[in-house]
Amino acid sequence: MIGKLLDYRYRIIKVLATGGFGENYIAEDTKRPGNPICVVKHLKPTSTESKVFDTAKRLFQSEAETLEKLGNHDQIPRLLAYFVENQNFYLVQEFIEGHPLTDELVPGERWNESQVIQMLISVLSILEFVHSQGVIHRDIKPDNIIRRYSDGKLVLVDFGAVKQLRASYGQGAFHGMEHPSATVAIGTPGYMPTEQGQGRPRHNSDIYSLGIIAIQALTGVAPMDLQEDPYTGELIWQNLVPVSRELGDVLNTMVRYHFKERYQNASDALYALNTFSHDLVPQPFPQLRSQSNSSPHSRVVTVAVAPSHPRQPTQAVIQNQVPRGSNGPDFLQILILLGLVGGAAFATPSVVQNVNNFANNFTGRTAQANCTATVAANSNVRSEPSTNTRNNIVQKVSKDTKFLVTGKRTKKGWVELKIKSGDSAWAHSNVITNGQEWVTCLRDQSIAVKTVDGEGLIATPEPIIKNEDNIKPVQNAQKDDEAVEKAKEKYESGDFEGAISILETLAPNNKNVKEARELMTQWQKDWGKAEGFFSDVNTAISEGKWEKVQEYQKNPDKLPDTEYWRKKVEPLFQQAAENAKKSLPQIKTAEAEEVEEKDN
Repeated sequence: MIGKLLDYRYRIIKVLATGGFGENYIAEDTKRPGNPICVVKHLKPTSTESKVFDTAKRLFQSEAETLEKLGNHDQIPRLLAYFVENQNFYLVQEFIEGHPLTDELVPGERWNESQVIQMLISVLSILEFVHSQGVIHRDIKPDNIIRRYSDGKLVLVDFGAVKQLRASYGQGAFHGMEHPSATVAIGTPGYMPTEQGQGRPRHNSDIYSLGIIAIQALTGVAPMDLQEDPYTGELIWQNLVPVSRELGDVLNTMVRYHFKERYQNASDALYALNTFSHDLVPQPFPQLRSQSNSSPHSRVVTVAVAPSHPRQPTQAVIQNQVPRGSNGPDFLQILILLGLVGGAAFATPSVVQNVNNFANNFTGRTAQANCTATVAANSNVRSEPSTNTRNNIVQKVSKDTKFLVTGKRTKKGWVELKIKSGDSAWAHSNVITNGQEWVTCLRDQSIAVKTVDGEGLIATPEPIIKNEDNIKPVQNAQKDDEAVEKAKEKYESGDFEGAISILETLAPNNKNVKEARELMTQWQKDWGKAEGFFSDVNTAISEGKWEKVQEYQKNPDKLPDTEYWRKKVEPLFQQAAENAKKSLPQIKTAEAEEVEEKDN
């Protein structure tokens, strides 16, 4: 197809994606000045039999008119043309130059409330228009919201899943519709509400999806990692980030488990936001993730899957929001599935995931995939996500070793593994050499990664006081005091295990045993927190996030008040401060140049 001229006008210059429903291409318009580029979607009929083809053609024209109406909005790509050539159907859409919202949603990075509210108002305004046309988008996700380079506005793309794929005609009219009577749910795991997964989407299914994106932006946590109440199905997220009561209430209403408890339309959600955001000060766009952090796997894929409780094929499915011209195939759904193949009007293609994998996951499958984490040589694998005791080490790794992952991790960076015995164990992400590859592996198979609070998995051990048969008896009270003081000195200097060892030598009847127990318990807790804090600071340094390091510096309460940890973390704070200062002149110079250009 490369180089082919369609409709005597559109020359194909690049393939975006190919799938069972057709192909998507980048093309240049040879009949406009400068030959601007556009997106061409090619839909192939399964049969050239007259009756089937005529039905398909009529529906193609009818539903293209709907896409034409949607393009009247400034933040939706325009339908430039549609035509039939050699019994194949083609759509031509405006090409949007920009980046997807995905690139602004950096894992672990949080947007402020003003940025989230701005995003919500912008996209809800688009949805208000879309829904007024009787259309449900059905695939609201960060990849389908584009930040347009020309003006910074958000543009909603990929209207490939706007309605339910169904056809009561005797045979499938297009490739990918061999079973036309089947009801198919279309959407993206994590962003799709329950009713949509059952093939019964509503207008506020789109509102749910947008609410999930807002929560992702606020918390820095991916939707698949959010926890939910096992009794109500409601999402548990407000423990992850401080949020105002007003915004929290709006988001909770947007993402209610049952559609009847959500805002029923975009206008209601907009009204609720406007009651407390009228004095909103415009904020700059969130910083883009670096190219080094991006990969083809960072895109969340759209899937089409039969729901667990499909409707009977003999029942009529009525969508009164969108008028029907006949009982033939719902062609707009097919047009949209072209979007699933190629990310409509945007140059980053989405890849359709394996249907069976998602179907199993959506209905609650937790089967383990063959995804592994590589633990570095000379590291410890532990029975619990904690380094506060030597007693929880279950395996010492002498060389780089691969372990199967379970898909569970803690907020402090511990990853659950499976060891040879079949038992679960833990290793910290600092000693896992293949980074986030195991996460990508699981998500490529549509298996959720769960982030849990590791504190509940850690047993607080009773300090072990060795039997006096195994220790050298302390001769007098002065030596008792010296032992405790020596332990404190070792702890202060960073010799945590040496300090604990000294306290363990005290006899059970020693007058200092109670103090020793209290010290050991407190030190174990403080040391674990300090290691986590230092790890967070070190990670921010390695990623060049100087402002984040400075934020950590303002919260030193997470570090124990010891000389060892002060000396260990102070150079990191100094390094961040120096690098932050170095970046300031560059910023000022750029601003000065911009002012100078305007003056000229």
